[in-house]
Amino acid sequence: MTRLLILAEGQSEEVFAKRTLIPHLSDFGVYGSVTILRTKRIMSGGGFRGGVSSYAKIRQNVLELLGDTNARVTTLLDFYGLPEEFPARATTLATLGLTARDKAIRLQQAFAADINQPRFIPFLALHEFEAWLFSRPETVAEHFGNPALTATLTNIVQQAGAPEEINNDPAMHPSARIEQLIPSFKKTSDGPTIIHKTTLNTIRASCPHFGEWLARLEGLGNPAGVLPVAT
Repeated sequence: MTRLLILAEGQSEEVFAKRTLIPHLSDFGVYGSVTILRTKRIMSGGGFRGGVSSYAKIRQNVLELLGDTNARVTTLLDFYGLPEEFPARATTLATLGLTARDKAIRLQQAFAADINQPRFIPFLALHEFEAWLFSRPETVAEHFGNPALTATLTNIVQQAGAPEEINNDPAMHPSARIEQLIPSFKKTSDGPTIIHKTTLNTIRASCPHFGEWLARLEGLGNPAGVLPVAT
């Protein structure tokens, strides 16, 4: 049995982890729990949770989870909107010729190097969690009872090349596009529900960066207990 602690960016990711990811991983002998990123501690001992305010806060949260020496730790953070001081962010984003996936992998590697703990498995969703909603446009259309959404969302994916390639622009990132098309969309309820209906296997087939992460987490439950090679 392998224990996995998941640091999630916000409530949408937390619901996804609890409803879909953690039950899936249990079939592989990986038993997970999820914590929302705490961004500010208050005097009463609690804290504000959700959203990324600074890399220092991300790092602090990761190190706290790694204090449980019997568990592996992973992140579920968005590539979109990372803090400017995130390791290697400036140089990576300025490097020409890299795909979005190349950039995410480089940032994950820099993140891993900064934390410097073999039990840590960094992951940055391209470009954000809501990109996975585009894996099967029919599911979104069915969820909202609007068949016309199938063609509209399919066209967005075709123009981008893949759900994970839907871009990083403030007005054009995945959740912004969905909110423009579906004003009633609620990120913390509709998002995780649609992803659950879509299924992880459908998402991994159209989102290879997500697929690699999922496979690595599944592999943590292998009998030898050997960590897969970092990417």
